[in-house]
Amino acid sequence: MAIGLGNNNEKLDAIEQMYLKRIINHIKNVLKIDVTQYKDSYVMRRIKVRMKATKCKTFKEYYEYLRNHSDENEKLAETLTVNVTEFWRDITVYKEIHKIIDGWVADRRKRMIRVWSAGCSSGEEPYGIAIIISEAMEKHKRKLLNVSITATDIDKEILAKARRGVYHAKQLKNLPPNIVQKYFIKINDDEYMVRNTLKKFVRFQYHDLIKDPPLKNMDMVLCRNVIIYFDKKIQEELFLKFYEALNPGGFLILGKTEILHGEAKKLFKTYNARERIYQKPENDNN
Repeated sequence: MAIGLGNNNEKLDAIEQMYLKRIINHIKNVLKIDVTQYKDSYVMRRIKVRMKATKCKTFKEYYEYLRNHSDENEKLAETLTVNVTEFWRDITVYKEIHKIIDGWVADRRKRMIRVWSAGCSSGEEPYGIAIIISEAMEKHKRKLLNVSITATDIDKEILAKARRGVYHAKQLKNLPPNIVQKYFIKINDDEYMVRNTLKKFVRFQYHDLIKDPPLKNMDMVLCRNVIIYFDKKIQEELFLKFYEALNPGGFLILGKTEILHGEAKKLFKTYNARERIYQKPENDNN
C-alpha cells in the first residue's frame, strides 16, 4: 500500500512512515482485513479516528497502543468496516426502490423476486428491503410470490449480528411506528428484534466482492456506500460483476456519492441519476 500522506498532505518522516506500515501490516495479518484495495485517504482517516479516540498523537504511539491493548483490535476493525447503521437511510432512494418493487409485485406474471444486498453490514438494508416487499405482497395479495434476498459481507461477526436482527431504537427512526410494531419485537426500552416473518426472506452469507464471483439471476443489486472505499480499478471490476449478476431489466443501486465509470457506464442505462439507480437493458441476455 502506497500510503505516505497525512490529512493535510504533509510528508511523513521515515519513522512515522515505518510505523504506519506496521499498522497496515497489523490490520492485514492480525485483523485479517485486506486494506490494499481501499483508497489511501480512507484508510488514513479511519486510523486517525482511532488515534484521536485513544489520544495517540503519532503512528508510533498508536502502533504501540494497538500492540498493548487487545480490545483496540476490535474497535479498529469496526472503524475500518463501518457501514450503514439505520433502516431506510436516504429516504428518497427508498421511495424509488418502493416504486420499482411495487411494480414487480403488482405484475402477476412475475413469480420470483431476487435481491442481492452486497456489503450488507449489520443487516439494516436487506431487512429494510424485505419490509418493502412484504408490504407490497400484502397490498397486492401475492402470498405465493417467491422472494429471495441474499445479504453478503466479508465480516463474519457482523453477519452473525445481522442474523440475530437486534437493533437499537435510534436505528429504526426512519420507519413509521406501525411498521416497527408490525415487523419488530420490543425487547426493552432501547432494543428491538426483527420478527421471523421478515427474517424468512433474508439469507446472510460470507462473500468477498473482490475475490469471489458475483451472485447470479438477480433482479436488484444494492451496493450502497461500499465501493467508494475501493480504488478506481477495483470499482470498475465490481461494476462489471454487478452487471453480470443482474437479469436483463434488473437494477443496480449505488450510494449517493458513488457513480458509474469505465465500461459499465456504457453497459448500464441510467434510471435515476440523482438516486444513483442504474438498469441493465431488457434486451441484454449476457
